[in-house]
Amino acid sequence: MANPPWRSLAHIEDTLAAILLVFAFVVIALQIITRFVFHDPLFWTEEAARYAFVWIVALGAAEGVTQRTHITMDIVPMMLPERARLVLRLILDLLVLAALLILVYYGTFGAMRAHKVMSIAIGVPESWLYGALPVFGVLSAIRIVLVMMRDVRALLSGGHDATDSPSERYL
Repeated sequence: MANPPWRSLAHIEDTLAAILLVFAFVVIALQIITRFVFHDPLFWTEEAARYAFVWIVALGAAEGVTQRTHITMDIVPMMLPERARLVLRLILDLLVLAALLILVYYGTFGAMRAHKVMSIAIGVPESWLYGALPVFGVLSAIRIVLVMMRDVRALLSGGHDATDSPSERYL
């Protein structure tokens, strides 16, 4: 059986984040070498590294939705029976999904507005930086819908909480 499309999407995200991390490392190392060895720093390296880090954070935060590694207060859900915990989790996931869709909506407008402004050092539109916000929102929304589908399946199959399994890397 072929991999579901979201596994390919997750693989692309992971690969892109790894490439950006290597890029940021190389750019920062280049900045250090040119500044302290040649005493002539490159002016664009700090800004390029910042752009890369923003995108790394956006991609990593989207992954955190799948893994449920974001900070949560779980004292109340842990006191509930498994079925009630799943129902509460679905309700909270719906609220998070609504917030993500709002983030995508306003983040897109912010990125479009920032497209008119060029970055000082590397000369690309600021939308390249601000575009990480709606992309994070879309990727997270896709992932939270997939997590919710998994929780609904668990709820319908008798309430076994499948989301606590760390081995479920890509749902």
